[in-house]
Amino acid sequence: MNERRKLERHSVSSSLEVYDLDTGTLLGRVVDLHVEGLMLLSEKPIEMFKSYALQINLPMTLNGVTEFCLDAESLWNRESIGGGQFWTGLQFTNVPEDSRGCIERMVASR
Repeated sequence: MNERRKLERHSVSSSLEVYDLDTGTLLGRVVDLHVEGLMLLSEKPIEMFKSYALQINLPMTLNGVTEFCLDAESLWNRESIGGGQFWTGLQFTNVPEDSRGCIERMVASR
């Protein structure tokens, strides 16, 4: 399989919970992140090619906030090797400036 990734992924050591703002449900946790998207680990499969309004909760205060919001679309998914969990790649489609600042700080600190 050809490598299509253009940006370096940055592993996330802290627990970043991701919520679907439309339903209020926890989708999963961020595994890695870059300025254009993230990889999510979830207990349930995430619907493919769907747009999501997301809230990402931070375990600390960053740029004066403890969470930030953005829009993303799910592009791929697969079940984990051990089963029971799912990996999903999401591409950001709309990132407000304050949210972009948080992401850039997290990526730069790696």
